[in-house]
Amino acid sequence: MKKLFVFLFVTMAAFTLAACEGPEGPEGPEGPEGPQGPEGPEGEIEVSYADGTYRGVFVDGDEVQVNVQFELEDNVVTSASFRHLAYGGIDYLDSDNETIQGVAQQHEDALQHVVGEDVREVLDDLYEPGELDLEDVDDSNTGATIRANKIRSAIVDGLNRGVYSN
Repeated sequence: MKKLFVFLFVTMAAFTLAACEGPEGPEGPEGPEGPQGPEGPEGEIEVSYADGTYRGVFVDGDEVQVNVQFELEDNVVTSASFRHLAYGGIDYLDSDNETIQGVAQQHEDALQHVVGEDVREVLDDLYEPGELDLEDVDDSNTGATIRANKIRSAIVDGLNRGVYSN
């Protein structure tokens, strides 16, 4: 009985391994170097996005903080705007507070940085907003500050959602 169990186990393991390998070998249809297809620099797969209008959001907790809309044509951002920009219940786009307006302008400047650029190449710039030419704002009293990574996240969300309209 023990020999039968070992035989069945080894046989099942062999069939399972053969099924995983497929007819092309252990690497499968992709081969040892990854999926085949149009390759960009350094052998990376070239990503391309459909032309059209995209919308994306950054949500933290239950609050939508950033909502962007942008147009793509041949992977280049041709326009971008905020549909919503808020934090802590403060609407940055509709505030009378001068400091909040300044921070809103910083966000606008960061968003406009992507306009005219290839979306596949420019998003990493938003990780380092200090490198961007943004208006200086004294935010020491409010705690308001630019969070360009939220903008980046909203853009990536829009790309992941796909074209909103043509």
